[in-house]
Amino acid sequence: MMEITSNRRTVLMIHGWAQNAHVMKSRTKKLYKRISELGYDCIYLEAPHLLPMTSMVEVDGQLVEVTNGGRENAKAWFMYSEKDPPDASKALQETPIEYYGLEASISMIRDRLCKLETSPCTIFGFSQGATFVHILSILASAARNKPDCEYLSPFAKVDSGILVSGFASMHQGSLTDNAHTTDAGGLITIRSLHIMGERDTSVPKSYGTNLLVSIQSRRYTVTIKATSYRTTKN
Repeated sequence: MMEITSNRRTVLMIHGWAQNAHVMKSRTKKLYKRISELGYDCIYLEAPHLLPMTSMVEVDGQLVEVTNGGRENAKAWFMYSEKDPPDASKALQETPIEYYGLEASISMIRDRLCKLETSPCTIFGFSQGATFVHILSILASAARNKPDCEYLSPFAKVDSGILVSGFASMHQGSLTDNAHTTDAGGLITIRSLHIMGERDTSVPKSYGTNLLVSIQSRRYTVTIKATSYRTTKN
């Protein structure tokens, strides 16, 4: 059993693609207030990869500079293309691909967990952040299933995840937290809450449903419509 050193839990907030910690905090003010009132400490984390504001693409045999949405300080937890980092055309691809820069993000989360004086903690992710939470949940589950887990890996501090508008990780290969190496399709045993939009056009509900299928632990889902929501225990 892991020793809990404080009555307050920590929630690590993981933003989405081309966002940053400031953007996520500004969009979750009411949620932050409510979570804080319930006795949780919210920590907004920022991805280590800066997406360039322009890219060079080939048009009729010539390279042309195009803008990438005009967002300043747009960050990502990993990229889908090594040659063109802002290219997210393969984000919802449901076949195995390599996520570039993933190791740096895992290392950043590991270092943050090492600094936490409280445990256990929850990780909350939106969009690409939710996919990253899927990956972190695999590492957390592997760490917590090891004997004396709290002494070996800081990921053992994570006992639950909240995934909002997420899609299943398609990263192929192994994951490492410096203590263990885990298969990217590893078993997930920590608890999870999945929140999906019935009419979400950016990440359609079907992708969230497929993410649910890939998680074998105790799960809860919330499906949000325009004016209502329903909760399901899986």
